[in-house]
Amino acid sequence: MKRYILTLALAATLGIAYCIGAPKGKQPITPEVGKPLPAWSEGCLDIHFINSARGECCFYILPDGTTLLVDAGEVASDAITVAQKPNDEVRPQTTYAKYIKHFLPNGAKSIDYCLATHLHIDHIGSLDTSTGKSPAGYHKSGLLALYDEVPYERVLDGLYPHYASYEITGQMALDWGTFMRWGADNKRFKAEQFIAGKEQIVMVNKPKKHKGFSIFNICANGQVWGLDKSGNTRLLGKALTTVGNSASCGFHLRYGNFDYIACGDLVGAPQNRVAFYFRDFIGKGKLEAFKCHHHLAGNSWGSRMQEVGFNPRVALNHCFTNNKPDIAKLMHVLPVVEGFYATNLHKEFLSSPEVKANKLVDKITAYNGHIVLRVMPGGKCFQVYMLDDSNFEYRVKFISGVYYSK
Repeated sequence: MKRYILTLALAATLGIAYCIGAPKGKQPITPEVGKPLPAWSEGCLDIHFINSARGECCFYILPDGTTLLVDAGEVASDAITVAQKPNDEVRPQTTYAKYIKHFLPNGAKSIDYCLATHLHIDHIGSLDTSTGKSPAGYHKSGLLALYDEVPYERVLDGLYPHYASYEITGQMALDWGTFMRWGADNKRFKAEQFIAGKEQIVMVNKPKKHKGFSIFNICANGQVWGLDKSGNTRLLGKALTTVGNSASCGFHLRYGNFDYIACGDLVGAPQNRVAFYFRDFIGKGKLEAFKCHHHLAGNSWGSRMQEVGFNPRVALNHCFTNNKPDIAKLMHVLPVVEGFYATNLHKEFLSSPEVKANKLVDKITAYNGHIVLRVMPGGKCFQVYMLDDSNFEYRVKFISGVYYSK
């Protein structure tokens, strides 16, 4: 499998070379295996997959230091989950909080944007892990509990403020609605509906200094931005009628030539429309990185994705159960990507006869840890790091070579 991996020394040198545009004295420090990951530097884009092994949690530091949190799940341990990270004594919300506080740039005390892709427990929290109700009346777990540790300035989801008007699913969905109304009514944060076809997440510190960066909303509530049969751009699909995974919010992040797509647990017809978005607005061979839909479950890489030759350079998978990644899907994905990274691989997956027979583990670039994708200034190239998730030191355990954006 092609990985375009150079020697670590040369890769690090080239990575630093592409950061010359950073302010003098603040160029990124070269990461080293066995040492803590150096902090973000201005001009770089960091994408962190924080691994509690109890849900998805992605933390983004944009080129000017603007921060974005996407989901923070918290499911209870059971027979199908991997071991909790760093251990059973540390609640996921604490794992997320410590990680985020460690990497928050420029002395920040809060997160600029928070997005809940959809209202399932592995993305916002569960009643089973709640520590009780807040004075506002919502249960504290996952994304709702994390707010107490690291406040959010703006919070987006696909439904606000229509919770009572449309069918929604999720054990904590009603609590989430209560949380959003409380925050907006009491001016704790600005609440917004995430709308496909808009750019609502923008750099707030130095937007004019770092050119070529954007986050474009491509899907929400079953709607996807795309081309109709006449070739006109418009929203495709009915709004606010799809529940569950198919209602996931998703976006296309672009930084120079670097393109990245993340769409929560998207499945079904909206997933097919995102495949056409890729075909029409990015193009084959031009997608650098992709957060796998639905933890790379059996319904996560649909026929339309295969039809359009959906081929990200790097696939990143937030997974924590014995049935994800799906083995058949993984066997399809590995030949079409240059690098595949997973936060966890369950022992049952590792011991599967099919996995062993096809030597799938040998074809996975790195797994078991926090994943960090760091894009150099201007989006010219990027590297992927795997961090030790057994403690709070965030030591580097793997460094990829340099991937060049096309």
